[in-house]
Amino acid sequence: MPLPLFKRAAAQAGELAEVISLHLLGEPLLHPDFPALLRCCSELGLRVNLVTNGLLLGNFPPALFEEPCLAQVSISLHALSCLPPGQRPAALAALTGFARGRPGRLTVGFRLRTREKDGFHAETLKGLLSGFGAGLEPGADFVKLAEGVFLNFGPVFDWPGADGAAGRTGCLGLKHHFGILSDGRVVPCCADYDGRLALGDIGEQPLKEIISGQRAAELRRSFAGGAPMPAYCASCGFTAPDAG
Repeated sequence: MPLPLFKRAAAQAGELAEVISLHLLGEPLLHPDFPALLRCCSELGLRVNLVTNGLLLGNFPPALFEEPCLAQVSISLHALSCLPPGQRPAALAALTGFARGRPGRLTVGFRLRTREKDGFHAETLKGLLSGFGAGLEPGADFVKLAEGVFLNFGPVFDWPGADGAAGRTGCLGLKHHFGILSDGRVVPCCADYDGRLALGDIGEQPLKEIISGQRAAELRRSFAGGAPMPAYCASCGFTAPDAG
């Protein structure tokens, strides 16, 4: 997303949302103007959750993560499974070091999402618990590793549009969250990465008007169970039957 468009998106989204999450099927630390994005959010007085795979955190000076806008850094650990096994311990140690050295007001949330508790899951969990000297209660899906540092477990969710629709009837899209794609199109949820259900474009219409428009109202009714769910959404792992 070009910086001028980001400034427009951030300013308009900040009027509607309590938290701005920098992600939508993208790695924000790859953005060439990433420091400027954070400065923009700080200038606007926004509260930001940075969602990242964490592998590029060391490319930036520690002072960057003291930006006033930053409230949380959420690190998706399942990205480590794409590394050669021999590189994983060092990468995990770097992430542990980042969490330990974070500014005191910043929360760090590790996410360990796997389809099954395989070797990668066990290896990563062991390394993280060891790095913080923490333990795991049997059956727990949440661990406080240190003050302001947490680990959450969960399955890898299914993206929308997949085969084998689950016939779900509810969704939190447009109720809990919405998204703005890199080209300015507004989508009802963070899983609609390709704009299949795009509601409008902030380059052509104010965000408030898009979110309150007829198309958005129709989707809200559908997501709340008042009309059939779009076929694209039926198999999405973020869909919740009781979300209405």
